[in-house]
Amino acid sequence: MADPRVRDWYDARKLRSELSADVYLRQLGLMLKRLELTPSESISLGSRDPDELRRRLIRYVADLKRVGRLDSYVAKTFDGLRSFFMFSHMAFDDFPKLEPIRGESLVNERVPTPEELGRALDLLSLRGRLIALLMSQTGVRPGVIGSYHGEKGLTLGDLPELSVGREIKFSEVPFVVRVPAGLSKTRVAYTTFGSGQLASILVSSLAERRESGEKLSALSPVVAAGEARGAAKISREARGTRFLTTKAIVSEVREALKSAAPEGTNFRPYSLRGYCSTRLLLAEGSGLISRDLREAILGHDGGAAARYNVGKRWGDELLSEARAAYKRCERFLSTTPTKSDSNEGADRVLKALLESRGMSKKEAQKIDISSKSDEELVELFKRLGASSPPTATPLERAVPVGEVAGLLEQGWQFVAALNPEHAVLRAP
Repeated sequence: MADPRVRDWYDARKLRSELSADVYLRQLGLMLKRLELTPSESISLGSRDPDELRRRLIRYVADLKRVGRLDSYVAKTFDGLRSFFMFSHMAFDDFPKLEPIRGESLVNERVPTPEELGRALDLLSLRGRLIALLMSQTGVRPGVIGSYHGEKGLTLGDLPELSVGREIKFSEVPFVVRVPAGLSKTRVAYTTFGSGQLASILVSSLAERRESGEKLSALSPVVAAGEARGAAKISREARGTRFLTTKAIVSEVREALKSAAPEGTNFRPYSLRGYCSTRLLLAEGSGLISRDLREAILGHDGGAAARYNVGKRWGDELLSEARAAYKRCERFLSTTPTKSDSNEGADRVLKALLESRGMSKKEAQKIDISSKSDEELVELFKRLGASSPPTATPLERAVPVGEVAGLLEQGWQFVAALNPEHAVLRAP
């Protein structure tokens, strides 16, 4: 960094990403040390004797391969020097040709199953479980929870349905998570959701923080750093924040994931985001969520088509539909039991029947079917049937199970089971 040309190059890269600038700087420094060159000497040698520079690079590659480094690793170490040469307008592109195999270092990696993730959660602290569930059920990246230097991250204000008044609670679950553009990798704000399991852990974590004396507000971190000492405390006080760094976030869950992985398998922190993507993909295959919504929840750029429907700020109708879709997928994401598939399917059938009886879709979606007794459901269908305009023949009717066989013989058609004692039949 004492070389002005290196300093200018680093500052130019830092304008876009300080993390990228630091990685490239370390790559450049290590390679020049192994080549026994200063930054200025590397440019001079590449200009006047490119063959000699190429020979040194070949020896450098041979040494790394001799100690077992993969081609994919070696190829990445060229990035710093290549970027520095381009910035310095030095035309040299005679780097040794390699055959990197994409994903070779990750051949034993896969995403955990819900049972395996559950075992990892059992090994984590309360804060660790919160981090793991945030990544695995909302799909956010570590850089959303905290940042490179811990100066920013997801706040309680980004969870609009969370109340931190006298009682810490969510007004609705699944709850909305609004990821600001400044925390999004694509630099576009997006919306995702948190499950009931995540809501429970988050409320417990916030209650613990409040008991320790922290005053919670909309600006408080969703995941807060613990008490710091020495230089770390001075740095944090200077920033005026308690966000975790991305390095601390992944370190919090790394060992638990390794311990929960079966023999011959590897889980790393980013497998948690892969878990969310994979589980939503399985839910999509079951027809529970659309591809565009799945991509939007993961914060991906879904292309031109998605940009016109889910790529804009969501209105109430789209938000309600997205929440309902996420709720249907919750059983795929959760590591704890959720409402049974049969009950959920029955709810959908009954709400569709209510709409067919004249109730608006908005009204039908508001009704909590599971909270109503059998008698209340029968009365609701009767009331809707009575208020419907007269027709030549009745549409459907809720009848006792004992009468079903006789009506079927008369030409009635079975529609759905209303409850263990009643069924819905359609008139001939």
